[in-house]
Amino acid sequence: MSSPSQLGRPIACLVLPAYNERSNLQVVLPRILEQGARISTHDFHVLVVDDNSPDGTAALVREAMLCHSNLHLLTGEKRGIGDAYKRGMTYALDHLGAALLLEMDADGQHDPALLPDFIRLCAEGENRLVIGSRFLPGAAMPEFGPFRRALSRTGSFLVRLCWRVGPVSDCTSGYRCFPADLLRRCRLDFYRLPTRGYSFQSALLFELVNQGAQVVELPLIFAPRLNGESKLKLRDCFEFLVTLVGLTARCLFHPSAAPAPPEESKVPGKAT
Repeated sequence: MSSPSQLGRPIACLVLPAYNERSNLQVVLPRILEQGARISTHDFHVLVVDDNSPDGTAALVREAMLCHSNLHLLTGEKRGIGDAYKRGMTYALDHLGAALLLEMDADGQHDPALLPDFIRLCAEGENRLVIGSRFLPGAAMPEFGPFRRALSRTGSFLVRLCWRVGPVSDCTSGYRCFPADLLRRCRLDFYRLPTRGYSFQSALLFELVNQGAQVVELPLIFAPRLNGESKLKLRDCFEFLVTLVGLTARCLFHPSAAPAPPEESKVPGKAT
């Protein structure tokens, strides 16, 4: 399959799920696209996965596509962010020939200026999974209250305890970069992941580590949403617990399916 790379370089594709994010994408999408000029090792592409948003998110992206050949749109029925990521990553592998995959929120909470650092760190080592961590020195969550902080830390603690993913500080972060080959190795398990919501992030971490991912974390300032409200619901917490139990049982009853704890490194310094 031919790749859409215009410069003969490998493709790094950012998969960006969006639902009713038109107002946020008006600000965030130009910031994301301008990072391409700072990336010298890869041809940078952006794939927006819009679940038929009623606010016109898809129309905004289609208009921007007229000026940006590296911007793509995938639409479908609303089944949750996990399902959107599965469809988007599959499209990036099969139709764009992506060598690196990136994940990011569309609401402005993840700083696009970090994208070149994610790609650089991922390309510097073999099987590297780069994660933007909210819990490293230099990171911050300025708008998170005590409950949300405790919820995020508890989720990461349970994943580390039950799934042997190593000393990863932020197991539920949605800002990541990893080689497409890692995802191809766990593709069958990737498709079978029962998660449709936010627990997809922790379940995917399990699968990637199981395939030999070496985790690198860098500090992240988790900014407030630009507009709208968080889409995290009580059902997402319930799904997380169901997924936690299911994959823990897999580790206990099929030890060969459990990941070997990876070596993990953290990039010090102040987040941007």
